[in-house]
Amino acid sequence: MLKTNWHTHTKRCGHAVGTDEEYVIAAIQAGVKTLGFSDHAAYHTPRPRSRMNIELVDDYFSSISFLKEKYRDQITLYLGMECEYYESEWETLSRYRKDLDYIILGQHDLWLDGPDVYHPFSSEQVFEYVDLIEKACSLNFCDYVAHPGVFMWGYHGVDDTVRMAASRLADISVKYDVPMELNCGSGVKYGAREYTDGLRYAYPVRVFFEEFAKKHCPVIVGLDIHDPKLFQTDEYINRALSVCEGLDINFLWDYDLVSAAKKRKQLFR
Repeated sequence: MLKTNWHTHTKRCGHAVGTDEEYVIAAIQAGVKTLGFSDHAAYHTPRPRSRMNIELVDDYFSSISFLKEKYRDQITLYLGMECEYYESEWETLSRYRKDLDYIILGQHDLWLDGPDVYHPFSSEQVFEYVDLIEKACSLNFCDYVAHPGVFMWGYHGVDDTVRMAASRLADISVKYDVPMELNCGSGVKYGAREYTDGLRYAYPVRVFFEEFAKKHCPVIVGLDIHDPKLFQTDEYINRALSVCEGLDINFLWDYDLVSAAKKRKQLFR
């Protein structure tokens, strides 16, 4: 089990279970020393099974702040969010950027409630997805990119479009010094499936990490926890790591994401 995890959800998003305190206790029992909460960001329209409602944000802030103090002698807690880059939500996103310890970029839709990565994507949409990630990184909005190949859930298989996208994501990571994530969540949790390129997990997908290794991109392992019980198993970490087997990945173990975020926030406008 990792000693540091920045990718932790709460039941406010509508597809996670357990209380905030149960996540903290489970992390402590698993030997985690630094835990970042990063629930799915709330926007001005509700989406009950995908993200927290805007009315729950204050409770999210106060709950994690309370637990940070209560368990300060056992674990270090930080408050973040997993956000998308949506121009229509820029006022809200800017506030989150200033108020939170850090932000993970998890681009699930091309625009608010628009085409999402879990349905079939066209080649043009893949490049739109990459463009949004580059824009967010160029603005110093985010501190690492969650599941960078998440669109492979809905895309038919590895082809030239995917290889170009992976190469561009690697270039973005290097240019803006923004780590990419090896995600241990839903992509591996539900097992391997048959795609046009063969049997594999939906994500992570090896071609992305071949490019990340080639260009020496920084990579963070993110548990993407939606259930406190998942702190007690290494199964999904091992599945994700198997995708990278034999590759010289620049893993950032126990990376101080909050210190890096403070520097980026000084440049954020």
